[in-house]
Amino acid sequence: MTKQYGYAGRILRVDLSAGKVSHLPTENYSDLFLGGRGIAAKIYWDEVSPRIDATDPENRLIFMTGPLCGVPGFASRFQVCGKAVATNKFSYCNIGGSWGAQLKAAGYDGVIVQGKADKPVYISINGERASLKEASHLKGKGGFDTEKTLRKEMGESVRVLTVGPAGENMVSFATFLASDNSVGAGGLAGVMGSKNLKAIVVTGDNKVATASPDKVSKLRSRVRELHPGFIESLLLTGIMTPASRFKKSVCQACPTGCVRVTYKKSDGDERKFMCQAALFYETRAQRYYGDTEAALKATELCDDYGLDTRAIETMIMWLSRCRHEGILTEEETGIPLSKIGSYEFIETLVRKIAHREGIGDLLARGTHKAAETLGDKAKKLIKDYMTRTGDNEIYGPRQYITTAIFYAVEPRFPIHQLHEISVPVMLWAARAQGMQEIPASSEAIRILGKKFWGSEIAADFSTYEGKALAAAKIQDREYAKESLILCDLFWPIYFTDATPDKVGDPTLESQICASVTGRDIDEQGLYKIGERVLNLQRAILVREGHRGREYDIIDEYNFTTPLKGDFGNTECIVPGKDGEIFPRKGMVVDRDKFEQMKSEFYRIRGWNAATGLQRKAKLEELGLSDVARKLEVERLLR
Repeated sequence: MTKQYGYAGRILRVDLSAGKVSHLPTENYSDLFLGGRGIAAKIYWDEVSPRIDATDPENRLIFMTGPLCGVPGFASRFQVCGKAVATNKFSYCNIGGSWGAQLKAAGYDGVIVQGKADKPVYISINGERASLKEASHLKGKGGFDTEKTLRKEMGESVRVLTVGPAGENMVSFATFLASDNSVGAGGLAGVMGSKNLKAIVVTGDNKVATASPDKVSKLRSRVRELHPGFIESLLLTGIMTPASRFKKSVCQACPTGCVRVTYKKSDGDERKFMCQAALFYETRAQRYYGDTEAALKATELCDDYGLDTRAIETMIMWLSRCRHEGILTEEETGIPLSKIGSYEFIETLVRKIAHREGIGDLLARGTHKAAETLGDKAKKLIKDYMTRTGDNEIYGPRQYITTAIFYAVEPRFPIHQLHEISVPVMLWAARAQGMQEIPASSEAIRILGKKFWGSEIAADFSTYEGKALAAAKIQDREYAKESLILCDLFWPIYFTDATPDKVGDPTLESQICASVTGRDIDEQGLYKIGERVLNLQRAILVREGHRGREYDIIDEYNFTTPLKGDFGNTECIVPGKDGEIFPRKGMVVDRDKFEQMKSEFYRIRGWNAATGLQRKAKLEELGLSDVARKLEVERLLR
């Protein structure tokens, strides 16, 4: 096995049906696909039939790190991929904390789980020794209690990834919980439950070898120099929970930390307070009690049971409307619908869903499916607060235009890609509204557009011009980032006070990749890997029934319902021509221009502009000849 810098060198395969473990070399995949999403997608393409269901034992659950995982100063994130319970199609999630770094320290770049155990088990990875252990005593336990129990059994140094009751019961929007309160969505936790796998416990003490330690050290210092501290303060603005309750929480190997904080409970345990998951119940709890304690408990409940707070947030909106319209009652549901905002309500709701009790069995399928079962009146109560994936509508194309492509082509809520547009614009808007300490001037955002999005006009949100190219460039960078793997809230560095033009350096990621792995790779070379991974994922989805252009759609409300507001930017101001303030409040997406933007996007991608399907020549150019052959045989190329 060839020495590979940045890699442990092996991927663990666990066959739960046979009760066996084996290994395969990472180098089989790393040259073309790098790591993370890339390697996971390749394994999925090779091993998972498009004809099986998500809960079939032959589905794979693939946990994969990247070459930067565990390298101090960069990342410890890992990716989970497989066929999701919610959609029966390929999906993914990205998780932080320390579990990924510990897996690498144990001597593995990833874990492939296949088959189904006869009874509940967990996987123990202690150094390079991997085994299956009986887990009947963990069945039904929440995520936090499971980790606490396993640490008592295996030692405090272990890191745990687990599913709660929702995952065990194959709820469509169940989530993983990993050590350090790290959560992963994407509809995959139910797959782990379907395999009778309760947890994966890892520990190790290997160090990640890098090709150029001196260069790595210098780049680590440069990253710290460039990182802007103002993003954290901006994203925490407006929270109701007192800041005095929080302390900064930093994922393993992260250079500086981000908006991630924790608060200490009365029993001494610490819980994460971060982004949407922390805020989804805050306003309702404040209205009900006059404080936000119930909101903190609501987030903890969702994490413990293993439920996606995005899906729960929009479900609560829909349930409230159903109650007011007389479609659902407290007597019928057993849920105190008149007490939304209370702890009693949220505890009852998530418990019933996680255990699929009563109406919880219906709700466990997701709001859209529940509404279809209840009929047209219930379906009409789903408005523009909810996307077709069941997530809360945010950073949508009515305001940001470019994000229409991401919403249209991704198999799940594309938050990482959305952030590449929304975060810079939010920073610009904050400066435009008086926060002059943020260096996101109109001049700077035009420079950013040229450096990161392909043109200055990509940063003019009064026009659809330049948006298709921007979408393609963002996707290539994001897919590369998801293969390295790097944190969404840290990378790329958009604005900084440490450069003359106040804009970050888009070559940083490729420089880091080269210094860690020893590969001769530049910015465009890294993006080419991202393009390859995106095309592989597109091929997977097409094999699973996606039919190109006719399936690349956005929710109808984008064309018909005027924009009311957006998170952190209530007046929906964006940079227009020459960086002037342009309000998009009250606007909708132009249907014809959206279709034109799709055609342009397909042409940039080298796909068929009429059908949105891939072309053989493009796949071969990207080193995906085997993929092209399979699609050609199945008549899925155009």
